[in-house]
Order: sequence, then C-alpha cells, then structure tokens
Amino acid sequence: DGTRFFAEATHAIRNPLTVIQSYLEILHSDLSDGFSDQQLTFLGIAYDNVMRLRDLIEDLADIAALEANDAQLDLAPENIADLVAQACNAIQPAVRRGKLSLAVDIEANDASVLVDADRFKDVLRRILENAVRFTDPGGAIRVGVHLHGDRVVVEVADTGAGIDPGKLDDIFEAFVQLHRKQGDRREGYGLGLSISRRLVEAFGGNLTAESTPGVGTVFKTEIPRCDVSK
Repeated sequence: DGTRFFAEATHAIRNPLTVIQSYLEILHSDLSDGFSDQQLTFLGIAYDNVMRLRDLIEDLADIAALEANDAQLDLAPENIADLVAQACNAIQPAVRRGKLSLAVDIEANDASVLVDADRFKDVLRRILENAVRFTDPGGAIRVGVHLHGDRVVVEVADTGAGIDPGKLDDIFEAFVQLHRKQGDRREGYGLGLSISRRLVEAFGGNLTAESTPGVGTVFKTEIPRCDVSK
C-alpha cells in the first residue's frame, strides 16, 4: 500500500533529522566560539535547510495520514470568531513587514464549528501567508466571516496579481507552486494548500478559490456550523 509506505518512510526519516538538528544546535550554541564568520554562515545554511527538510517531512506525513483517514485530530466545538481573530493576530507582523492592510469583518460572532483548533488555525495561517506573499506593498487583505445556511464561511481576499482561473483546481494538488508575482523566488514545496483542503474536508467542509488576474484572489473555507446546545 503506497500510503502506508509513505507514512512509514516519513516516520523513519524523522529520527536522523532530529539527530542532525540537535548536533547543529549544539555546534551553534556551545562550540561556535572559535568559528569564523564564514563557518558560522555555513552552519546557519545547514541548519536552515535541515529545518526546511523537517517541515517537508511533517507535511508529507500529514498528507499520508489524511489520505489514509488516519490523521490524529482533536475535534471539539470552537468559536469561529476566536479562531479567526487568533490567526489574524498571528499574521500581523508579516502584514506590517509587507506594508499591507488587514481588515477583519466577523458577522458570525457566536457561531461554533467542530474542528481541531490548532489544525484549523494552521489552515488559516497558510492561506493568510499566501495572501501576504502574493500581495504587493500597499495592497490589502480582507478576512470575512459569515453564515450561509447551516455553514460558517471564512473568506480571505487579497488584492494580489491573481491566479489564472484555468489553474485554480491545480493549486490544491500536492507539489503545485503558486507563482502569482513576477520574479518571486520559490519557497516551500507546494504542499500547504493541498494539506489545507484535506484538513477542511476532514472537518466536513470544503476549501475553494476564486481569482481574477490583476484584481486578486479569494479563498473560501466552508465548515458546518456546530450546535453547542446539544
């Protein structure tokens, strides 16, 4: 079974990566007094790439678990306004660095959803990070929360360059990179939106995108509303 092999392989890679990370940290914190500036630079590059590889392994493990319906999710009723506010507060430093504006409009203050709070905030983080990354200075990001029937809808809209409408379905596939900004350097491995969609589906919802090139993109997350009175 390919999914099981995938899961076991990522688990096996974690151990040597943890050892390498630990020794690099020891070198930097305890044994670096005699290092030259160039050696410290090389050490930093090695550490950064180990961390990138660790993040990749964690993402691959996530995909394997979600595809096998074996993800460890701690589901509980959560107030959607609180989750969105926390995610937006966390992204504020990146918004300021990008010289952007962030507006939040929450209409469904009392609505609850049945989710894993940390993983749902991770979904919002990935979407917000993409919005920041692909919106030029002076641009705007808008986060809106409203009810649509028995569902809670979270929309993240940016004024970035947009995505070719013919490629909107592709961006949720693993290893597909978003390239909406001219000359933008590659970051990550194109797994964030794939993981995000699978997580939202595990919560009983769906994640979609709409875009107009030159105008911007809207990511829409829909989650069933949870009745906490029952």
